[in-house]
Amino acid sequence: MKIIKPRRDGQVKAADTAIKKNVKKSYKPLRKQKSEEELKDKNQLLEAVNKQLHQKLTETQGELKDLTQKVELLEKFQDNCLAILESKGLNPDSETAESQEESSTDHADSMLLLETLQGELKLFNETAKKQMEDLQQALKVKLKMKEEERAQFLEQQTLCNSQVNDFATALEEMEHLLEM
Repeated sequence: MKIIKPRRDGQVKAADTAIKKNVKKSYKPLRKQKSEEELKDKNQLLEAVNKQLHQKLTETQGELKDLTQKVELLEKFQDNCLAILESKGLNPDSETAESQEESSTDHADSMLLLETLQGELKLFNETAKKQMEDLQQALKVKLKMKEEERAQFLEQQTLCNSQVNDFATALEEMEHLLEM
């Protein structure tokens, strides 16, 4: 600060008024600046995480659609296998004893294959459902955490705004006292 030697009363008052205005314009509490920067950083981080979660959700929905299509194809294949088995089992009287043995062996093999296929299909379906439930649960947990962080962020922002208002009021009171 520059020291001004008083020559006249009017010059000193004008200099003091100019200094007060400059101090008022440049004064910002350090805590306020830091908390505002932290809040902005947290807000940007939350927005980035939210975008990532939406992207993962979209990818997961695409994977689920693919899995659903595969299940439908397997079910069609299973229906075709059942139709073939039923068509072979409809005419047992017209076959010879030897062909009946081959037919019964083929039928047993087909039934075993069908049961294996059904078991694998059920396992696949259960696994897909479990993965979907796990992904949905994980997404719910992350969304809840982000909502809690957002609520905390809003509380901190409100608190900071309140503090800013308190500081502004106190500063105005001090300026008023200094003017007296």
